[in-house]
Amino acid sequence: MHVPLRTRYGLRALVRIAAAPAGEALPLSQIAAEEGIPAAFLERILRRLRGAGLVSARRGARGGYRLARPAGEISVADVVTALEGRRSLVSCLPDAGACRRSARCRTRVAWQRLDEAVARALDGVTVADLVAGPAAEAAGPATGAGDGG
Repeated sequence: MHVPLRTRYGLRALVRIAAAPAGEALPLSQIAAEEGIPAAFLERILRRLRGAGLVSARRGARGGYRLARPAGEISVADVVTALEGRRSLVSCLPDAGACRRSARCRTRVAWQRLDEAVARALDGVTVADLVAGPAAEAAGPATGAGDGG
């Protein structure tokens, strides 16, 4: 499965924003510099994330980007959907009519199972989990009061 650069950059930006001290908005230029993301590309990514309700933006001297909801409530699946739309691995899954072979396709069930496994994996990891880092990830998903990020 190929994960587009836009999605990888978007997730990195969200993790960086979530890791900022509570209440601090991060300027686009700071996120871009710290994450090594071209500023113009990051601006387009953040615009999409803002439209999806994942970040909020504020202008001015103390402006920048903040998460629009707690990091523990933003899954990797939310990011993928915001930046890429539909997340099926093969085109016939969301629309069986798109494939003339779907009624007799012997491989569709394999693709469907794989697609469901990927969806569960993406739904099962939050931005808070990623902020917590690899040690917390090995212990399992963050829970409780600390996962607001």
